[in-house]
Amino acid sequence: MNGARPLLPQGAELAAPPNRAKVMATLFAALCLTLLPWVDGLRWLLPDLTLMVLLYWCIHAPRLVGLGIAFFLGLVTDVTHGLLLGLDALAYCGAAFVVLSLHKRLEGFDAPRQILQLAPLLLGKEALVLTLGLAFGRGEADWRYLAAGLVAILLWWPLATLLDRISGRPALPEKAVME
Repeated sequence: MNGARPLLPQGAELAAPPNRAKVMATLFAALCLTLLPWVDGLRWLLPDLTLMVLLYWCIHAPRLVGLGIAFFLGLVTDVTHGLLLGLDALAYCGAAFVVLSLHKRLEGFDAPRQILQLAPLLLGKEALVLTLGLAFGRGEADWRYLAAGLVAILLWWPLATLLDRISGRPALPEKAVME
């Protein structure tokens, strides 16, 4: 093949499929981190780690996570944060649906390129929860919460790398230099 990289991964590049225990453990850990009693002054800056881990597994293990798990995690988040029931559930389901429908495309990208694809979803989730909360009388608008979407975009690459290590997925190989 004259040093060209094959189209499909072969040999050691193939990843073993993640098991259900690792997926559920990482989702539970992310939910626990999201639900910690953070300082109220910094709460607007914290990204939704549960959504980020859910989107990661929707890309890399779509058979193990789906809309049902997204809805359940959203309801748990709504109940614990005291939000209008269904706001986060709707946002989680919408984001999971988009990622599940595009998972083959997203799976081919490495983490920095996935950021470009997922940025509208991570920002859109915060905007959706904010606008629907305002529409249903949740209170006054605090537009600072949109910054949590920007922090989530910045944290996607380290989070994806960490979850790759936990799940045992190999790093994408460097592109072969064409001579």
